[in-house]
Amino acid sequence: MLVEFQQAFADLVASPELCVSVRVNPELLQERYELSPQEFRQLVAVVNHPGMECNCMLYRANRLVPLALNLPELCKALGKNLPNTLTRYWATYRYGDSHFLLECERFCEFVEQLLTDGEPLGDEVRLALERESPVMALRVQASSKTNHD
Repeated sequence: MLVEFQQAFADLVASPELCVSVRVNPELLQERYELSPQEFRQLVAVVNHPGMECNCMLYRANRLVPLALNLPELCKALGKNLPNTLTRYWATYRYGDSHFLLECERFCEFVEQLLTDGEPLGDEVRLALERESPVMALRVQASSKTNHD
């Protein structure tokens, strides 16, 4: 059951929405994960601890940093749409890629799909994506060669 406990904890840290849901209905943990009574009590205590909000913020900040550093034009162009776009991206891709260039490439693909689907993100976003996405693809390709040589 330890694996289930660890998965539940990781899911909670990655999802403030799940934390809120579990605060309202702790039994969600039992429905989603196979937990011992002690593990269940520990997770409920963790979710209700005031520091959990900070834990979720740190997790999200760690996922945002590679995007902000490697896709600054795109992040700036998204402007007020950035928080919602990130929330949707993180809901779609619950777990980040430890290879930050792959995470950035995946974010570019996500934003490209939003634009293709008709999201009104604006011309600035499209232009930033057209400039930064090919550069990101080249960087991913170069890092792949470096890792295999």
